[in-house]
Amino acid sequence: MYRIVLSVLIARIVAGRAVCDFENSVDISTGKRLSNGDIIYVNDIYNRQQYYIDNDTLHERGCICLKKTCIRKCCPVGQGYTKKACVDVDEPFDPPIWDDHVPQRGMNVSRFGLVSGIVTCRENMVRLRIKGTVKGDFRLLVDGRLFIQVPGSVNPWQKREPDEYCIDSFIQEHEDGSTSTKLDALVCFPQDDEDSSNYVVSSTCMLISSAFFIVTIAVYALLPELQNLHGRVLMVYLACMCVGFTFLAAMQIMITVNNTTITICIGLTFVIYFALLSAFFWLNVMCFDIWWTFSGKRGLSFEKLSMRARFCAYAAYAFGFPTGLTIIMAALEFSGLPAHPAMPMLRQQGCFLHGTSKLLYLYGPMMILCVANIVFFILTAWKINQIKQQTQKTLKSKDSATTDQHRNDRQRLLLYVKLFTIMGINWILEIISGQYPQTNIVFRFIDAYNVMIGVFIFIIFVCKRKIFRLMKKRYNQMRGKPMSRTQTQTTSTRTLSSRDEFRMNSLKNKQQV
Repeated sequence: MYRIVLSVLIARIVAGRAVCDFENSVDISTGKRLSNGDIIYVNDIYNRQQYYIDNDTLHERGCICLKKTCIRKCCPVGQGYTKKACVDVDEPFDPPIWDDHVPQRGMNVSRFGLVSGIVTCRENMVRLRIKGTVKGDFRLLVDGRLFIQVPGSVNPWQKREPDEYCIDSFIQEHEDGSTSTKLDALVCFPQDDEDSSNYVVSSTCMLISSAFFIVTIAVYALLPELQNLHGRVLMVYLACMCVGFTFLAAMQIMITVNNTTITICIGLTFVIYFALLSAFFWLNVMCFDIWWTFSGKRGLSFEKLSMRARFCAYAAYAFGFPTGLTIIMAALEFSGLPAHPAMPMLRQQGCFLHGTSKLLYLYGPMMILCVANIVFFILTAWKINQIKQQTQKTLKSKDSATTDQHRNDRQRLLLYVKLFTIMGINWILEIISGQYPQTNIVFRFIDAYNVMIGVFIFIIFVCKRKIFRLMKKRYNQMRGKPMSRTQTQTTSTRTLSSRDEFRMNSLKNKQQV
């Protein structure tokens, strides 16, 4: 007997346990009950895992948000909102529905699950009324979120989840005693500006990283031995990163102190976009150049160019494509075309790129370049392995110049792989932050990593015994100490580009064979 009683109690507990909260459920007690316990309510079937029994009313409440995309209406159907109370209205509830910036004709609220009740804001949030206008200060999206406009903000367009808003027909009383209805919304806004605190930390981290970029550039500019083709490419790459990070930090600082306008934001956006995109193209140049070193492409016109001419060719590529993409983005922004997710919409979305436009104009080219870099790394590693096998067959001496050159080029490839990995991790974190903009822990990781980018690059390219020896020698030269004959020969030899050294060593190998 006790087993039967226990089974009944367990069943009662399971039935009474809420599988969703009260605000995201509807009363389905008037629906049709089936023999298996399911309930049919307004053409929707709720099984036992999709409804619960309210302990106060003992009515079944169905989790409508498990069946449909939910939107929140401030008052029950057939009622409107006035003076913090719900009253009956004759006008139907039929707000327009948008897909981002495109209105969806022929679509109505029947596609959604309606949950009623004044929105309850979380802690540290305040509820404000957003009044709709003819142009529309908020839009109901097909995914159930509310797209709102905050005039005067550097981020004027914001999205709110169904538990952060409610929309309804608000009743307005006029001086002559008549009334009218108007579609408005109650929206939760944070009391403390979380973006400002995030921007303070983020801008500080990027400025620290920029300082390490500058130190690394100064070291390479101070040492003539490092000013070969690869050193010059690295310096330009770091300069682009420094400009991008510095201007991005400046933008965030101005947002924090509320000392910016949309015009300033657009100007800074173009500079930041060009600088960051150029940095990725210069990284692509590094990967291409190390592959070309081992590709064995002899006799081609590009191979015959001097180091200066090759650097100019690389610069035309690494600066040319970002310039073209920046011009295209600016032309689309000021073209006067209607708003569309594929448009930049900088003036509508605030400072820098957001959402789909960021994916298309920034992440898209970066992804293509990252795939190309991976291909170059794979081909270079495969070619290095071939050269290593050939060298072991033809040369028994491990102290030969070819072996040393081969070891140096392998080390350079390893440096580029490390650099690509560092930037790749940051790129992945940026995408995650774009998908989850309200996750503060993601911002903390990005802030910490923004500092580490400059530190990592400084450690990889500067904190080496070879660099320290060159700096010490350069310091002695600046103090007027004469160099020995061995140091002079070493300096002359190291100023040659690694590609020229590789060519000379290859000719020696042919003569030996």
